[in-house]
Amino acid sequence: MLRILVVDDEKLSRETTAFQLREAGYTAEPFASPLDALKEITAQPWDVVLTDLRMPEMTGLELLRKVKACRPEASVILMTAHGSVKTAVEAMHEGAVDYLIKPYDFDELKIRLERFAEVIGVRRENAALRKALGGAAADGLVGHSAGMGRVRDLIRQFAGLPSNVLIAGETGTGKEVVARAVHGASAFASGPFVAVGCAAVPKELAESELFGHEAGAFTGATKRRKGRVELSEGGTLFLDDVDDLSLDIQAKLLRVIQERSYERVGGEKAVQANIRVVAATKFPLEDLVKQGKFRDDLMYRLSVLTIPLPPLRERREDIPLLVRHFLDLFGRERKQEPKAVAPAALEYLQAYVWPGNIRELRHALEYALAVSKTAALNIEDLPAKIKPGLPERPYALNLDGKPEVSFREMTENFERDLIQWALGKADGNQGRAAQLLGIPRSTLQFKLSEKAGEKPRPEPGAKA
Repeated sequence: MLRILVVDDEKLSRETTAFQLREAGYTAEPFASPLDALKEITAQPWDVVLTDLRMPEMTGLELLRKVKACRPEASVILMTAHGSVKTAVEAMHEGAVDYLIKPYDFDELKIRLERFAEVIGVRRENAALRKALGGAAADGLVGHSAGMGRVRDLIRQFAGLPSNVLIAGETGTGKEVVARAVHGASAFASGPFVAVGCAAVPKELAESELFGHEAGAFTGATKRRKGRVELSEGGTLFLDDVDDLSLDIQAKLLRVIQERSYERVGGEKAVQANIRVVAATKFPLEDLVKQGKFRDDLMYRLSVLTIPLPPLRERREDIPLLVRHFLDLFGRERKQEPKAVAPAALEYLQAYVWPGNIRELRHALEYALAVSKTAALNIEDLPAKIKPGLPERPYALNLDGKPEVSFREMTENFERDLIQWALGKADGNQGRAAQLLGIPRSTLQFKLSEKAGEKPRPEPGAKA
């Protein structure tokens, strides 16, 4: 059972809270003086420190810093009045796990303590795992740049906290990889990791997708369906592109985070939600709040702990490692020896600005691998936009009025460049590239395998 220190200079509030906590089965000790409370927690470990924000001897923020210095494993909850919410949120960035706005209902505190009890229990059992965080939790993070070192440090800092996490970064920077690392390092690691691409969910289906629905809730709802929140019970709900959620869905999500409960579409019974929310945004939420496109209260709740993810152009020293990582990955997928990369080609890859970040790098390497005919990837294999200084392929006539290359080679070069253009336009998506070319996807795949030196399979409809 949790051991809780209650620190509040208001006697009625302090004694009442301590009494209610004992009645609920917790070990609780009230302290009027934050200095006395600090002596107590220095002398012996306590699980939770419930402290008022404004006190004469020492503010709750100062007490938080001192508690974290001597007992970093302790969970600190701040109690504050409405006018100090911003300060409380700032304190959460320094390590507080939550805050309560006075006056609050004791049941609200109890729900949060029950959640912390589960987290703290798992934390104790997995202390050794947390010490080895850098190896197990960050396996998917490739790079040794200062930016990635900072990301790893933040994951390590946030590992033992139950608070929500916001990952901020441009499209294609690998936010889901970081989210999975956060999940793997947390007390929720034994639970499921459920990812939701908010941008891909139609607005009219978003509520059902997130919260599920009861049978008969709407036309076509023949049976109860679990939503993503319910599927992530006991684990992590990852909301990618949370900035794309509509305001009405944002309001429902806020309730899940604040009250840890929700209702299915067409349902009347509240369903409990024991989850950790990790969200990702490609735009600064503060700007969206100013534009009226995002709720400020939800922004505060989601951004309790924030991990800024640097774009690839700011961590160019990681590009060789990423290139090697992807080529090894492709080699394993194809059950082939991984390709090498010519130094000149690697220079082009490091010089490019990568507006699409890691995702664009992966697609570029997939294309280069498909068209390469040599043991190593060369400059000629790279997409055209990465090598703007290279001369165009020869389609002109020479001084004698004859083609510089044979007609067959000219045709092959033209076809190769056309496919390269389509894949570039489609950001590496073969289905969309085939649509741009006006050919079936199977035909495009046939052409790519042919150019990659694989034994071509007959196109659909072709005679053997």
